[in-house]
Order: sequence, then structure tokens, then C-alpha cells
Amino acid sequence: MQIERRSRPDRAKAIAVNAGLALLETAGREAAATFLEDAGVPLPVIARVLSEPDKRRAADLR
Repeated sequence: MQIERRSRPDRAKAIAVNAGLALLETAGREAAATFLEDAGVPLPVIARVLSEPDKRRAADLR
């Protein structure tokens, strides 16, 4: 059984994810992925937040 975390312990990454999601809407997937990678967000998280909106945390932009 996998336990889903509801909050991110790293506030800087939480801010980066929300900024990346905003960038996704304005500049596209590639720009958002590059931004998130440069911000140190792990690749599995980048893939999840950009490709699977239904699996984003409640605090993430939707």
C-alpha cells in the first residue's frame, strides 16, 4: 500500500512546482519541464505534475 503525501516538506520545491504549472499554461510543456528541472524538482515529480493533472496535490495549481 502506498501512502500519498498531502503536503510537500520542501517549500521551495512547492513554489517551483506551482510556478512550473503556471509556465505550462503560458509557455508550454518543454519550458515548464526545463524550469522545474533547473529548480531541482525530481524527474518523476516533473512527469507527474505535467502529464497527470488528476494526480497533483490539492495545493498544486489545477
